[in-house]
Amino acid sequence: MQTTKHPYELLIRWDQTGALAGAHVQHRYVIRDDAGKVIGETLGSAEPLTLESAAGFPLGDLLAQTHIDALARTSALDAERDALAARVAELEAQISGTPIA
Repeated sequence: MQTTKHPYELLIRWDQTGALAGAHVQHRYVIRDDAGKVIGETLGSAEPLTLESAAGFPLGDLLAQTHIDALARTSALDAERDALAARVAELEAQISGTPIA
């Protein structure tokens, strides 16, 4: 038995102001028996679009390498921002004497 992962859907949403609100990818999993006959398939959950969640999704069919590089940079900057925000909260808690949640 073998399961293969295929791109299924790219979901992009905008908010009421027309700003990009989010993007998600979804994969289809096909299960084949040892003879190669399809015995089942299922859809995976829609996952927020990151370079990690897009593994196996043909972003190159949709985006230029420049866009893919920009997504990678944005993801790295988001992680850095979150780490810095956590550090600021930690320092503020130390200054105020409030325990960190």
